[in-house]
Amino acid sequence: MAKAKQKQTKKTTRGTKAPALTVRATFPTGFLWFLLLAAFLTLMSLPILTDRVAENPTLSSALLAPLAIWGVTALLAFWFSRPTRFNGDRSFIVLTLLLFGLGVVEQLRLQSFQLTWEVWRAYIPMLSGAVGFLFCLRFLTARHLERLLSWRLLKWGLWISMMGILGALFCFGRSYRGGMFLPGQINPTELIKIAAVLLGATALPPLKEHLSRHLCGLPFPTLSALIQLAFFWGIPLVGVICVRDLGLVLILCLTFVAMLASLTRNPLWLPLGIGGAVGAGFAICQVSAHTAARFAIWQNPFYDPLGKGYQILQSICAMNAGGLFGAGLNRGMPGSVPIVTSDFVYAAIAEEWGLAGCALLLLIYFLWLRAIFRNASTATAPTLRLASLGIGAVLSVQIILNVGGVTKALPMTGITLPFLSHGGFSLLTVFLLCGLVAALSNRPQQK
Repeated sequence: MAKAKQKQTKKTTRGTKAPALTVRATFPTGFLWFLLLAAFLTLMSLPILTDRVAENPTLSSALLAPLAIWGVTALLAFWFSRPTRFNGDRSFIVLTLLLFGLGVVEQLRLQSFQLTWEVWRAYIPMLSGAVGFLFCLRFLTARHLERLLSWRLLKWGLWISMMGILGALFCFGRSYRGGMFLPGQINPTELIKIAAVLLGATALPPLKEHLSRHLCGLPFPTLSALIQLAFFWGIPLVGVICVRDLGLVLILCLTFVAMLASLTRNPLWLPLGIGGAVGAGFAICQVSAHTAARFAIWQNPFYDPLGKGYQILQSICAMNAGGLFGAGLNRGMPGSVPIVTSDFVYAAIAEEWGLAGCALLLLIYFLWLRAIFRNASTATAPTLRLASLGIGAVLSVQIILNVGGVTKALPMTGITLPFLSHGGFSLLTVFLLCGLVAALSNRPQQK
């Protein structure tokens, strides 16, 4: 009887057909997003291109090149993230491409690409970042990164790379506007953000029991855990303080305590980290007159309105001129704000897009960060969860510091706005972080 029942079940299973896959029905949705993004960015860039070509017809190819890079990157990103190959968060891909496109349009408006073909390095960060993002999207998955983060020697390689970058600045760097730069105005300290996040993801989970100890509710880790934290995290942080990079110090401190609070489930790490960040900022003020001047300008920008306070005052005037709906794209005077293409790009957006446009931009950033933290909450492995959380913390603090500095809610730290500010290692780093997020979200379905 049992054999007869087994034969009957085999016949029934053979007779029933498997449900048809709906892959073909879902892919046009992604392609529709590409068409909508392309149409939106085309409408935004047309008045800018028309005016620039009318002024100088020889710049037509240089102006179209950034849009072409965005178009190729977007097409490949949607192709690599199609449902047959990608099981991650496609909304994050769409939002990343939207922010990238908005950054290209805004930099076209600010004439950052008018000498692109002569200045070879203008395209290097954008191209390198786009290639890195597409590589992570196409070839990396959460399983690959989990294996990489479980490698014991990885933390030593990351620590050595961080110290190597800082050592190069000490040996070959020169002071410029309060910071340290390599010859050619190169600042590779942005790459420390990636190394710091991966270092925390691989070095903190083995110390969870030692870091979870508390005394009267306060964190009370073991001595061995404190020594490891001081070596792997404290020494690079002291090096960043010595190169007088206030923004990077704040990002590293707040990211580190966010990862500690998530790992130990103890939120009291956060006020301790904020106190450490304030103490580090005070230490930088003691060794850097430029940083001390930034704090003085934040408190009273009118004490030197035509000197050190001129930039922040022009930024406030530009935002006030924008009003609720702005002067309109390509109709403002963003060039009146010094260094508007990098640190103060938010002021240019406020002048031409208005308060409504700024609110829409911040909403896009909120949805973008929400996708990153959602990926962290659904990660199964502790290393993957900490890596996603660390990336979200880095980008969140970076946005808060930039917008807060431009609006005078916080002291200006020289931190750029992700994707909206002009290239360099900042754009490359943001691209690579987004590629890691896309790979971390690409997890196989549970059967």
